[in-house]
Amino acid sequence: MRVHRHRYIIEDPARFGCLCAVVALLFLPDPAFWTTLLVIAVTQLAPLMMAVRAVGQGWSRRWGSKVHPVVYTSSLSVDFTAFSACTVVGALLLARHFNGMEGVKPLGVLAVAICFLPDILVCRRLLTGDPGEASRRLRDGSFLRDPVMLGSILATGVVCVVDRVSLQFMMLSLAFLQCNTVLVLLDKYLPEIEARFFSGWKALLLERDGRRLWLALAPFALMPTRLMLGELAAGWGAALIVMTIVTPDLHRLAAAVWQDSFRVTPRSLLSAK
Repeated sequence: MRVHRHRYIIEDPARFGCLCAVVALLFLPDPAFWTTLLVIAVTQLAPLMMAVRAVGQGWSRRWGSKVHPVVYTSSLSVDFTAFSACTVVGALLLARHFNGMEGVKPLGVLAVAICFLPDILVCRRLLTGDPGEASRRLRDGSFLRDPVMLGSILATGVVCVVDRVSLQFMMLSLAFLQCNTVLVLLDKYLPEIEARFFSGWKALLLERDGRRLWLALAPFALMPTRLMLGELAAGWGAALIVMTIVTPDLHRLAAAVWQDSFRVTPRSLLSAK
């Protein structure tokens, strides 16, 4: 069985390119035309790497069906990170051109934090250990061991707390520079959704692989919601995302408590006492 291992930032052209672009945009006095073209090229590395790492349908099952959840989830988490980093770098580029140096440092810090997030020790240990055991945790375990779910919660929080000017540039970056990334992301992961009990849209909504995909994209839908409908609507949308992630774990916990409350002790054990 082949090993699907974690890639560090120096092995990931998309994240490393974003890091270099952030340094250039923060320290160059005035972005030249060639600098702008290079940064735009960097923001297109995410869909390119997504396509390179997944050629043909069924790529997530090449390591075997038993470890499919680990391969699918780790790949989606890395692509989700690269997508987010490229979106923020695009926003930083637009902010430099249309807003000068005012307010670009928070976007730069955010982009750097996103680039290094998968390399933090805690994040790297989420899917470590036996691949079969990690796959079982991803199927039946808590969201606290799922990097995509945790990343969705973090992205939701960022969209809700970032200032509106930065959010506008992030929305413009998403609309004009990352449309291709969304299409490649959907084309890569929609055919890989493991539908054991459901098919079609039910698999997308009810299966864990399907929920991971749309929950990874849901924080980006909060951007136009907050800009056009206001803070209250964005707050309700963020609460809905978090409740969608947390509710299955609460349901399993309640079911376990209910079963333990009505568990009958065998008569043989009572007589032994």
